[in-house]
Amino acid sequence: MQSAPEFRPLISVVLVNYNGDRFLADCLDSLARQTWPRHLTEIILVDNASRDGSRDRITRDYPWVRLVPNPTNRGFAGGNNDGFAVAHGDWIALLNNDTIVEPTWLESLATFLLTHPEFTGVASKLVFHSEPTTLNSAGLHLKTDGRGSDRGYEQRDAGQYERPEEVFAGCGAAVLMRRESLDALGGFDERFFLYYEDLDLAWRARHRGDRFAYCPQSLVRHVHCGSTGEGSPLFTYYVERNRVLTAFKNADLPLAILSGIGFLARVVRSGLRMVTRRHDPLSRARFGSFAKALAYLMTHSWRFLADRQAIRRR
Repeated sequence: MQSAPEFRPLISVVLVNYNGDRFLADCLDSLARQTWPRHLTEIILVDNASRDGSRDRITRDYPWVRLVPNPTNRGFAGGNNDGFAVAHGDWIALLNNDTIVEPTWLESLATFLLTHPEFTGVASKLVFHSEPTTLNSAGLHLKTDGRGSDRGYEQRDAGQYERPEEVFAGCGAAVLMRRESLDALGGFDERFFLYYEDLDLAWRARHRGDRFAYCPQSLVRHVHCGSTGEGSPLFTYYVERNRVLTAFKNADLPLAILSGIGFLARVVRSGLRMVTRRHDPLSRARFGSFAKALAYLMTHSWRFLADRQAIRRR
């Protein structure tokens, strides 16, 4: 009697692009070199109304990439959801457009999930593109104050994260997930737009019993903040706002309160820095981002607190 054929999933790799033409050739060329079978791979690039010729490059140079042209910028969350909606894969891989993946990147992730059915998702090992001996992320962990953090961030890669292990969540820059979990969760919360949507998704998944792992054999070089610039006013606004919203939605009540208090302390600290550095335009811009985030939280937090009740009833 013949044994049943081994399951070999079709994997949809979803990338979101916004004026990232300068990254696309390196990223897509590395995807073309993957050892995971081509007939079991679907590459989807969602373009969020880029104006830098990105779409022309895809159409001209990468006809094997399925282009989803959005008329407006729907952010990382909305853009990925648009990719999920058209994907045919059994599993979905998220990949940032400012990455270069090693040839065994996808095969390593797929092999891990195939051999570890207890996990819903698995994260890659990310190193900085400019300093490949320095870690960017070895999966996400949750700090005691409710903030998410990349394990190993800016540490020298000396082999301390070379063992596959369970993590709180996978960094959205490079992670593979089973389709059924994404469908059950409804994808990303599009109100986040940028940043912390990956932690929110994983936290919601954990509420329903899902688990995540880290696979160091799946290696990715990452520019990091290639679209927004780390420390920019845009980066500050979304990171500060969304880390509070994530805790309000998902954390136990004491931790949610602590997250709010921590944010208020950072607002005060940013204001004091602006006062003491009156001639520093960056300090003024960063305080403006904090003030904008505070205004949003004051008017919209109740919606996320209402979601919290629904999440915990599942």
